[in-house]
Amino acid sequence: MLDIEFAVEATGGYTNDYVELNGRPHTIKIRLLDGEHTFESEPFDLGILPAVENRRLLGQLTFRYSFDEKNGLVTVCGTDFDSSEAMCLLTVPEGTSEFCYQRASSGGFLADDLMANLHWNYRTLLTPGLDEVFTRMARSANESLIAALTETVGLSTQVRMHPPELTSDEYLQLLTVYRDGTFLGLYEQGQELGPKDMIYTVESVFGGEVTMSYGEAFANVIGSTADPKIGGLTWIMLWAKQFGMYPTQCTSYLSQGFPCGPTMVGGHVVSGKSAKKIPNGSNSVYIYPICIQHNNNDSVYMEALTYLKGIWLKNYMGS
Repeated sequence: MLDIEFAVEATGGYTNDYVELNGRPHTIKIRLLDGEHTFESEPFDLGILPAVENRRLLGQLTFRYSFDEKNGLVTVCGTDFDSSEAMCLLTVPEGTSEFCYQRASSGGFLADDLMANLHWNYRTLLTPGLDEVFTRMARSANESLIAALTETVGLSTQVRMHPPELTSDEYLQLLTVYRDGTFLGLYEQGQELGPKDMIYTVESVFGGEVTMSYGEAFANVIGSTADPKIGGLTWIMLWAKQFGMYPTQCTSYLSQGFPCGPTMVGGHVVSGKSAKKIPNGSNSVYIYPICIQHNNNDSVYMEALTYLKGIWLKNYMGS
């Protein structure tokens, strides 16, 4: 297990005849447990509701995470990742069961999240702008959580995200074909498919971003050359598209005196000091910019020096 603290920002206060927020910041403590879990924080005080018998308004944060304690790897949802497992701020008048749910992302179901209660509903003309206050709180809490995780020494953090914005042509080039769980190649329009063939889109491959600790060791994935090239782009261009810059140097530049060259590729890598084969379906294969010399040498390990952020692939080479 691992103890982490993160913050819920001060709202700056909000006051009218129906809601009075105190605007205080809050510190949230979480103990990460090995495996997959849903975290629910202790309730914290947000203010009072004059229109609901002056009851206290309580807040509570909830989100889903996974923690691989042995390998020091945690996975959470990104702030803009639309999922029922993402960060959510619950608000409830004390002593009632009238919960409202404010999700950090734009997803959710309005009727279920806000409109089902008799008294507590903050998306009406009676409380203008209050939903924006709660949205900021939920989003800032998630950003604070991710920052706390990525700053923890010895911990790698995977953040679930949607793929980068693509043109329609690029998206079509992402389509890949599998037969009985085995990768066949990129899909070509008009290609004749058999009854056991399946077409997969980028969403089934792209997991999000991963952040390694500075100096963290990683090594090549053996046998990754058959892995489909997302979107018709080279892996290095996908990395550049995700992070908004083209890499100019090997992530492990000159580590241990290794003679890095100037040409970069998007290398399939895995945490640790040994190159290894990765079983199909793994969620721990990453794309980092590395030089061709490192990419072609499975006898050395690398270190995260120039770039700490990479792309993580879900269901690697899986069915």
